[in-house]
Amino acid sequence: METRDVLSQRRSVHYFDSSKEISEEQIRELFDLVKLAPSGYNLQPWEFILVRDPENKKKLRKCAFNQHHVEESSTSVIVCGNMDPTKYAEKNFNDWVKHGYFSEIDVEKTMAQLNKLKEDENFCKMWTMRSTCLAAMQLMIAAEDMGIGTCPMEGFNPEMTAKEFGIPKDVLPIMIIAMGYESKAALPRNYRRPFEEIVHFEKF
Repeated sequence: METRDVLSQRRSVHYFDSSKEISEEQIRELFDLVKLAPSGYNLQPWEFILVRDPENKKKLRKCAFNQHHVEESSTSVIVCGNMDPTKYAEKNFNDWVKHGYFSEIDVEKTMAQLNKLKEDENFCKMWTMRSTCLAAMQLMIAAEDMGIGTCPMEGFNPEMTAKEFGIPKDVLPIMIIAMGYESKAALPRNYRRPFEEIVHFEKF
C-alpha cells in the first residue's frame, strides 16, 4: 500500500471481530517494523506487553475503564517507556563506535550526560513519552499497511495496569493499543482542522 493511502485510511477501530486472530508470524513482522522507529540518541526506550490470553484481556479491560475493544481485539498492546535513558545506552553506543558515528570519548561524554539527566524524573518521563509515542504511531501505521486495525487508548489506570501486569517502577505505561480485524464498517471520518488553522509559518 502507498504511504499516502496508509495515512489517509488509518482509523481508530472500536469494533473488532473476536473470531479473527493476528498470527505470531504477523506479530513478528509488525514489530520488526516498529523497532525501526526513531528515538533520541537511538536509545529505544519502548517496551511492549502483548495481551492475548482471554483472562488477561479481562484484567486489562478493567484497567481501561471497561472499554470493550480491549477484550474483543485479537491483541491489546500495553505500550510502555523505560524511564532510565542509560538502560540500553552501552550496547547502542558501542554499535555507534563500531560504525564510526561516535568515538570512545564521545561515548564517555554522552554517558555522563545521561547519568546526570536520569536523576530528573520529570525529564525522564517526558523523554521516554516522546520517543515511545513515535514507536506507537509506527505500530499503528505498520499495522494498517498489513490490513490490521488499531485503536490507541489513553483512557486507562496506569497504576492498576502496572500492578496487574508486573510492570517495574522505572517503566511508564503510556497507552494501550487494541489490534485486530474490524467487524463493522467505519463511520464517516470526523472533523479535522484545516491547513490554515493548524500550520503557522515562521511564528505562532
